Amino acid sequence: MALHLYRRHRKECKAGHPFRLHSSEFDERKRGWKRCECPIVISGTLQKHFRRHTSGLWEWEDARSLASQIEARGTWSELPGAVLAPIEAQAEEKRIRIEDATTHFLNELQETAAFATHKKYRLLLARLERFSAERGYVAIDQWEPLDVRQFRSTWPVSPQTAVRRMAMLKPFFEYCLSNKWISSNPARAVKNPKGREMKHSEQKFPFTDEELKRIYAACEKYGTERHTWKGEDLADFISLSIYTGLRISDVALFHISRMNENGEITLRTTKAGTVVCTWVPDWLQQRIRQRAEKHGPYIFGAHTSTVLDVITETWRRKLNKIWETCGPWERNPHPHQFRHTFARILLQKPGVTVRDVAELLGNTEDMVRIRYSAWIPERQARLTKVLQEAFADKPRPILLKRS
Repeated sequence: MALHLYRRHRKECKAGHPFRLHSSEFDERKRGWKRCECPIVISGTLQKHFRRHTSGLWEWEDARSLASQIEARGTWSELPGAVLAPIEAQAEEKRIRIEDATTHFLNELQETAAFATHKKYRLLLARLERFSAERGYVAIDQWEPLDVRQFRSTWPVSPQTAVRRMAMLKPFFEYCLSNKWISSNPARAVKNPKGREMKHSEQKFPFTDEELKRIYAACEKYGTERHTWKGEDLADFISLSIYTGLRISDVALFHISRMNENGEITLRTTKAGTVVCTWVPDWLQQRIRQRAEKHGPYIFGAHTSTVLDVITETWRRKLNKIWETCGPWERNPHPHQFRHTFARILLQKPGVTVRDVAELLGNTEDMVRIRYSAWIPERQARLTKVLQEAFADKPRPILLKRS
């Protein structure tokens, strides 16, 4: 593992940087940064032994040279060049390590959170641990608002995804604060950026009817004799997704017992744990029963793995093959668009209310209005009426007739 370098500022820092602030060589290259002579720290793991030591050097080139010599030796013993002294511990026995803080938080979250939610937190906190290691942080109380901002800048995601990740990061630090591992929540001081892209971040884009025809046509060409699952299997998977609005995990694990003789389906969703009641037409009921006779009660096959990611990823790969053959696409398609298509079809039907769609999706009315406002006819009719009444008696230009 490569060693990491960072500068740990002292109380008597000549440039006036905050005490115990950690800065990297990248930070100090920024315009306006004030240089100082605080020592550079070398940290990392060699032969399964983690250490942090001050190099006694303040120039980055000298510190890098020393770190290279240490890495070449592969051990912390018999250090070359400058004499390294251990970093002073500040009540180290009362401080909690970063990996311990994340483990405690994830273990407690697992008791109440859905699998997909827990996975998102797990991946985010794994990133946090790697970022901490790069900076040489060991204890959770070393994190400051500047670290949170720089951590956010490393996420290669869209602005709306960054907002959701920040909404997950803040509860983690709040958990640490409630356990008195930190004196304040560093993420609370970091505000989300606002811009034009954020205003439309929640609007969803379902498949059009024309796109659905292309997808079904591609299913007819999918699979060979060597494939276990053929095009008709994918067509059934897609149909169940569109006609019920279920997520990919619920479709992949669909059990025949969830559907009664009338075609009504009742199940508790895997992700949110909400009870959803829906219905499918006669032709799809027949397909579902035929699949149960062929494949067993789990109509898309029993899975040897109990890991939800493994189960859903299998079907994601199949769907990606279909989308490759019926492209190009203005936006990269994904399985959740079937759920958006379900909402779009319902909202375009006269007499269907937002409340009806919210109940069928297992969401709130406000969430449906935010995500599918473009497909709510009552909204557009109301706005059109407002405009008609507002401009009905306003002046109009007089067009002159040309001779």
